[in-house]
Amino acid sequence: MDSAASEDLEVRLARLERSLRRARWGMVGLLLLVVVLFLAWYGVGGIVQREIRVHRIYAVDDAGVVRVRIGQDPAGGHRMSPVSGVVLYDSTGLERGGMATMANGRVAVGLDAPGTPKGTARDRVGLMVDGKGNTMFMLLDARGAPVMLAKGGAKGGALQVSEVTPDGKHLQVRTLGANGDTRSTQDAD
Repeated sequence: MDSAASEDLEVRLARLERSLRRARWGMVGLLLLVVVLFLAWYGVGGIVQREIRVHRIYAVDDAGVVRVRIGQDPAGGHRMSPVSGVVLYDSTGLERGGMATMANGRVAVGLDAPGTPKGTARDRVGLMVDGKGNTMFMLLDARGAPVMLAKGGAKGGALQVSEVTPDGKHLQVRTLGANGDTRSTQDAD
């Protein structure tokens, strides 16, 4: 092999080695670009979803106690009509209020007392619209007796204020409506 052919081979080999080094650096750069794009898409800004479908979402505190539930009541619930919405719980896991639609057509916002005797309503503040569009706002005292009730419907509305008698057996009720003011006494049950 003559020296000219040997030099030509060395030049070609040097070019091939440079080309191989450039290809390696190009692959490393491409890999870094893919990693940066991946981090920008998933890691830094998070994934943006247009829609998430779940049956229920539970938010728990640091002790693992459910504090908020979003979704439908689990099967076998304790309500007269199952609800779907947001339910709030205290640190002991006891339901304390919420905002929901009900299977019977009502939509309600309510705040509940922390502890009540069995069979006593826990509702203390309530705002409700029934399936026919009638409205109601109520306030109850610590024993669950109505203090104030405002109702509205197709035939007008009324405002009731009440007070439990000193013996605790009756409610003295005063009703203010469009047709006048009435007073009555009802059993406290």
